[in-house]
Amino acid sequence: MVLVGRILVVLAAFLVASGVAACVITLGMLMEWEGLLRLADTSAGWLAVAFFGAIISAKGLLPAMLLIALAEGLRIRSVLFYAAAGGVGLVALYYGLGLGDGGPHELVRRDLEIMAGAGIAAGFAYWGIAGRKAGCWHQPEAPSLGA
Repeated sequence: MVLVGRILVVLAAFLVASGVAACVITLGMLMEWEGLLRLADTSAGWLAVAFFGAIISAKGLLPAMLLIALAEGLRIRSVLFYAAAGGVGLVALYYGLGLGDGGPHELVRRDLEIMAGAGIAAGFAYWGIAGRKAGCWHQPEAPSLGA
């Protein structure tokens, strides 16, 4: 029963971390596109948060779950591990989606900084919810009273 509860906490933490990453990405992009968004309705920003949150959650689910399973199994509770893994993971996801090529189709000028910052923020959020208690579902072995 403890393991099922832990899985639910990990999934909830992953969803919150994806939302945090989406907000950071959206805010970073909105700073670049500030002139365009002044002419548009303010609801475009929230639509962008939802869009990036869905992409980050869907595309990053498998690699993140493998990393989370490794951290849970090895009981890694370091905040620096989760922040670094988040930053490297989102930069790798950015290149994996083919967005890191640059050129004339570049979305923003500071794209790698935004992605690394979003990953670090997501890593901190995940650590705050689930990572600081990684591996707590392991039951300590009872000492044997026999010979």
